[in-house]
Amino acid sequence: MAAQTSPPRSAFFRGVFSPRLWGAHALMVIFVTGAVLLGVWQYESSQQDKQDQVAELVHAKPKAFTDLIGPNDAFPWEQIGRPVTISGIWMPEETIFIDGMERGSQVGFWAVTPVLVEDTGSAVYVVRGWTPEVGTAPPAPRGHVTVTGWLQPSDWTDVADDRKSDNVFPQLDVSDLISRTSYDLYSAYVVRSPVEDNWPASSMPVNDGATDVADVPAPQLPEPEATTGLRNLLYAIEWWLFGIFGIYVWWRYVRDTLRPRPDDEGDDGDEGSGSEEDPEKTTQDLRVRSDA
Repeated sequence: MAAQTSPPRSAFFRGVFSPRLWGAHALMVIFVTGAVLLGVWQYESSQQDKQDQVAELVHAKPKAFTDLIGPNDAFPWEQIGRPVTISGIWMPEETIFIDGMERGSQVGFWAVTPVLVEDTGSAVYVVRGWTPEVGTAPPAPRGHVTVTGWLQPSDWTDVADDRKSDNVFPQLDVSDLISRTSYDLYSAYVVRSPVEDNWPASSMPVNDGATDVADVPAPQLPEPEATTGLRNLLYAIEWWLFGIFGIYVWWRYVRDTLRPRPDDEGDDGDEGSGSEEDPEKTTQDLRVRSDA
């Protein structure tokens, strides 16, 4: 008979809940819970580091718009959401409105007016702000302006413009707008930013054209560096691996504790061997019976 190396499954599971293993269970729960919570804390710290860097980039010192993109250049994706300063002339006759823009629980329109960049002769659309209705929107500004805002790429969706004759559009798609204006357009637009006290720039220009329109946040923010928060993320993974290792150690301890001892296995083996018949004696008995 083969030696029994592990208890039956039902007996094993009954043994897991025996009082002698309560201490091991409690230690495992405390260790794993601590490892999970510490991992979550480190993960949240890594995400907070990314948010802090994005906030820093959004409120960095503005750069000149013409230093980042030229009239015929593709959009510089590494500069998305960066603050820029544009100097030029408002073009009120080219004002458009972008439909379906949300602000809190309300849905309204972006008021968008291009600025003719004097140095290049090309125009860039500037989102002046949000308004609930096109009819109640304030008149577009005129004259020279220096406006600060966030650099954004041209929008593109599969939403078609069903009203070709008006100045209301479903999206701010530069490729669509370029065929409806007599000016050359940049492959980007700018969302006017409110001048805040925490901007690090020594002097911020007054953003004209913001009268009676609500501020609009940047739709797309800068991307943090790939290594931002990486150390905290690795710490989080390390803590979670510790938790898994703790479960493994606990399982090994429980299994070894409930496994039968070698002495018990030897006793079972002796009892089994005593009950078996001697093969040689059995053969002799058969020979005697055949001779008879």
